[in-house]
Amino acid sequence: MSHEHTRPRPGESAPFHFESVWRVADPLAAVWSVLTDVEAWPQWWPGIAAATTDDSGVHPGSRAGITVRSPLGVAFDITLSIEGLTPARQVRLVADGDLRGFGVWTLARTGPLTAISSTWCVTTRRRSVRVLRPVSAGMHGFVMRAGEDGLRRRLSALA
Repeated sequence: MSHEHTRPRPGESAPFHFESVWRVADPLAAVWSVLTDVEAWPQWWPGIAAATTDDSGVHPGSRAGITVRSPLGVAFDITLSIEGLTPARQVRLVADGDLRGFGVWTLARTGPLTAISSTWCVTTRRRSVRVLRPVSAGMHGFVMRAGEDGLRRRLSALA
């Protein structure tokens, strides 16, 4: 997936690039509804320890704070801001905090499935995270697989 590259600032790591695709057998509208209920993410996504929003809704400029916990116990506090939005299709995000950069989530109906593609390009100032670069893709994959499984369970419970 093509994406906008995050240029490291002085003292930051080289960019980390992460791509994931989730597939669920639920309509776009249902998936979008669950994904945009950010404060509920910790209820179904095991890697998200906490999530809060600015209560302004889902629109360009709205913000959320999340704490992501990796399988190694490393916690990341991240502020996400919506940079651009096409409801039920795509959201472009800016990340700041322990990780800084850009992310794009795209939803598309492909036959009987809804595909949710995410691409992130982020940097960090945290030395401890830089040391984990060799296992970062595996940690990200673990958190994302748990998220996909949790999303399926959440959608099933809401159906």
